[in-house]
Amino acid sequence: MYIVAAVIMCMLTGSMFYLGFAAITIFMVFVAIVSVYFLISVYKLLRTKACIGEFVKIADVKKSNIKFGGELKYKVAVYRINGREYEAAFPAEGLFGVYFYRRTKNCRLWLYEKEDMVFDSYNVASCIVWPAFCAVFLAAAVYMLKVLIDMRFLI
Repeated sequence: MYIVAAVIMCMLTGSMFYLGFAAITIFMVFVAIVSVYFLISVYKLLRTKACIGEFVKIADVKKSNIKFGGELKYKVAVYRINGREYEAAFPAEGLFGVYFYRRTKNCRLWLYEKEDMVFDSYNVASCIVWPAFCAVFLAAAVYMLKVLIDMRFLI
């Protein structure tokens, strides 16, 4: 609806300002949502306890999604700690998964008992890197929005 309003304003005024403004603000909202998701993941990571476990398999997960009506399908790494299996916090890497998840190697894991999931080293790296990327993307979007607004008032 937001984009439709921006397109109508562009047609009425003859300026692409509103379309650019809409695109940048939608990008900012998306980055903010991703940032919140990873900040929640960092909070969960801070509430974990370190342990040693072993990689078991890559499992297919199907979860029903009530909000969007359908099933979510993805792959997740499964680890065994003290005889019990736990799924990783984030979906498994599909492209380079052969290199990331080695079956014979014990690895350091961070167990989040409240939700019966573990953070492996790749999940921890994601929790560190993605919030930094989101901060950079958000700063760039704010700067682009400022430049766009300044250009609007110069015309």
